[in-house]
Order: sequence, then structure tokens, then C-alpha cells
Amino acid sequence: MNASLGEGTYIVFDIETTGGNPEKNGITEIFALRYHKGEIIDTFYSMVNPGVSIPPIVRRMTGITNKMVRDAPPIKAIMPEFIRFIADDILVAHNTIGDMKFIRYFAQHECQHEVTNYFMCTHLLVEKMAPNAPDKSLRGLGDFFKLPTDAQLHRAEADTYLTLELFKVLLQKLEDKGIKSIADAIRFQGDFESGTRLGWGVKPEALAHLPDTEGVFYLYDFSGHVTFLSSAHSIAREVKRLQKLNALPKQLLRAVLSSSDIRIEETPTAFAAALLEAQSLVRHRIRFDPANWHQRTANFIYICKDEDAYRLTTGPLVADVVSFLGPIRGGKDITTLLDHIARILGRKPAKKGLQILPEEWPILDTFFRRKRLVPTLKEKFLSFFPRFEEKSRHLQRIRDQLNEIAIPEDLHGASICSGIVAVAVEEDRWHLYCVAVGRLQSEFSVQGDLVQGLKKNDLNIRVYRQLKDALREISAVKQPLTYGDAILLNRMFWWAFFGERHENVRVIPLDTLARL
Repeated sequence: MNASLGEGTYIVFDIETTGGNPEKNGITEIFALRYHKGEIIDTFYSMVNPGVSIPPIVRRMTGITNKMVRDAPPIKAIMPEFIRFIADDILVAHNTIGDMKFIRYFAQHECQHEVTNYFMCTHLLVEKMAPNAPDKSLRGLGDFFKLPTDAQLHRAEADTYLTLELFKVLLQKLEDKGIKSIADAIRFQGDFESGTRLGWGVKPEALAHLPDTEGVFYLYDFSGHVTFLSSAHSIAREVKRLQKLNALPKQLLRAVLSSSDIRIEETPTAFAAALLEAQSLVRHRIRFDPANWHQRTANFIYICKDEDAYRLTTGPLVADVVSFLGPIRGGKDITTLLDHIARILGRKPAKKGLQILPEEWPILDTFFRRKRLVPTLKEKFLSFFPRFEEKSRHLQRIRDQLNEIAIPEDLHGASICSGIVAVAVEEDRWHLYCVAVGRLQSEFSVQGDLVQGLKKNDLNIRVYRQLKDALREISAVKQPLTYGDAILLNRMFWWAFFGERHENVRVIPLDTLARL
């Protein structure tokens, strides 16, 4: 497996069958060739009696008739010879997984033999290296790469030789990408079975000396793209957890198995690592949110834009959120609140949440801000016109009923995440992060007692004024949250409300800051 691509021995093969399920269908034809160091050194061929009638559609596609296979040997006679021929070499086919179903089934059923050969699939490799090919069938790829093709495709021998020509092209593309070994090429193709057997491709020496400190680690694929990143209280411990492949969610497993390198950035605190993670997620749009792995994120009740309407739902903040309350700490109060809102609006939540009409969301936004709900001047004016009368009554009814229910006290709006997050760096030193609605404005350190350090030279007053100015600027621009803002607020709220369990953290709200 560690041999170079050019030194490998490959069994390129194709089979024809009567259908797609090996338990109900049979093989009608097998062709295979052994390809080593650029040469074909052996071949294997046999027609096979499938034991079942060949359906008309298959006869038309392959040209193989029932008469042609009537006197052919059954798979029970052929499979032992085929198993000896393939030995433990690398199997290569187009859409290999489909062909492997038949090979494995009949090897086990007829010979009690488990086929454990690693395989390379030209279709999976094309998906990675030639995604612009419009037709990824074998014939389509033959035309795309201008390969010599036999007119009699959908026969095992012709398809095998075309697969070999395609495989040669792909071997060169793999080498051009810097993928040298057979094992790395199989990891690159991205099938779960092979990747899990091989383990991830980050070299052991790169994993051997990871620091037991806070920071962010980044996994890279063979193309130099980040496949996964995460903050960590201990980089070494968190990376070790990822090596337990059976415990990983499928999407994270895909990212890990496609990784070939790791890089790290150490930080002075775990909170600093969380901020760096948020910034890095904006730069590297990975598919799996690390918060779903390390669980260091807050959950909220929020309203977000959803095409031409809005929806009310719960979970971590996402892009296009327009109003939110949080963090959610669990309990029936949240469920009761959501049930009340659904009942007032007169509709049931769907899987994605509760639909909110465009004219309703400003009312809920005001409700989330804990303000008394009254009609706007525009609505009062429109209520005099018959065509708007029914809508005005509907909105007023919503206001009246929302005014009668209370928001749980432990649910806060965005402004609560404004002030100072102080993290103990050493025994007598604090690192301070000044935030306005979760957005970092500045940072600095103080020695000794935290409160005394802030009161020295009226530092607390100057920070208070800086943050009040930032709040005014933020509130003046009423735009939905960006992806970056949502990620940052998820981390900020988690650290502000739950972080003290993991680090010596103190949060000084903006109003408290002025009264120190």
C-alpha cells in the first residue's frame, strides 16, 4: 500500500450481470487484466451461466443472449479461478462498488472466501479530479479524454480496456497533485470503507509531538484545502479523539479521512482559541461545524429570514437571523413560550420551525426586546382603509396576546453580550476582551486584582464609552446577522454564560462596568 503508484500491481476488471442485486441476479461475463509498471502481464476471461434468464433490456444493452451463456460454466466453477487470479492486488473498475457487491457475494456464497482487496474506483477519482466532465459514464469519459474506445461497449473485455486507459490518465493526474503512494490515492478517492481501513493520512510523526495546550488545529487535504478545524483546550487530546474513527459523525469522518496534513496555532487561553476558531471558520468554509463536535456553542430562540418570509426556531445562530433570545438553558419554560407564540399566530410549527409572515416579524422583534407592543403610526393610518382592516385586526390581536405573556428572565437579547470578558492568564494577570453585542472591539491585560486594575486611571469609564459608541453604530445598522457574526455570537454567549466551568472567566456587563 505504501508503494508508489507506478510500482503497483492492479487488477483492472469488468463484469456484466443480469441486474443490480447479486442475491437475485447473476454474472454473465468477467474480464480482468493484471497491469504492472505500465504493462499488461496477464488476463482472465470467462462467459458465465448466470442461472437466471437475462432480461430483454440487458440483452439489448450488452448483446449477451441466453443462448450465448447456456453452455458456459456456472459462477461456482469460475469464482475460485478468479479469486486466485486477483490474489491480493488492487482492484480497479468504473463504479467499482457496484461490481464489488457481486464479486464479494459470490466469493462468499460459493467459496466461503472474503474478498478484502483494496480497490480504486475510476468514477470516484473522476469526481475529484475532473468534476467538469459532463458525462461521467465510461463511454462519456472516453469521449471527454479522447481515449481509444471499442464500438462494443457494455461487454466486459471492451469496458475493461477502456477503464485501463482512463486509469492511466487518472494515475498521471494523481501524481500531478503530489499524490505518490497507492494508500494516499485510495484515501483521496474518499470512500468510507477504504478510508476507515487505512485510517487518516496524516503522517504519524506529525501527530507525535502535538502540544497539550490551548489553540486551534487545522486539517488539510492533498490539495491544501482545510477539511476541518477546531478550537481545543488541549490540541493533543482533541486530535487524539478524532483518531477514534468509529465515533465520528459521517460528515466529520469524511473530512478526517480526506486529510493528509495538520497545522496548529497555539493561543494563551481556551477563550482566545474559541475566537480564533470563529475567525478561521469565516476564512475556511468547512462543511462540518466544529461546535457539533466539541459542543462549545450556545443555543437560542431566533427569527431568521427564510426566502420571502421568516421562521421562528431554536438552535445555534445562523446567517440571516434578525432577532434572537438566549442562551437556552433547557427547561419547560422555553417550550411553553414557543407553544404560546404558535397558538397566538394560529399555525403549527413545521420541521424547520414556525413560519412568520413579513408583517408579523417586527411585532415579534419588539416582543423579543421586552417592549410594550403598540401599533405603529403607519398601521394606525392603514387601519382606516377597508382593504387593510382585516390585516390590522390580525396584527392587533397578536400584539394584545403577546402583551399578556412573559419572556423567561434567563433569556437575554443581544445587548447582554456587551462588556468585558476577563480570562485569567496567570496567577496575577487578566487578559480582557472588550465586546459590543458579541463583537470584539479591543483587548488588553491588567495585573493584579481585576476590579482595581480596571478602576486605575478610570480605565473602566474609557472602555464603557468605547463600547457605548460601538453599540450605537451596531444598532444603527439593522441588518440580519452575517455568517461570521452568527458563529462569533454562538461562541461568545457560550463563554459568557458557561465558560467558567472550563476556565477562570469573569464577565463584567456594560452597565456594571460603569459602576465599578
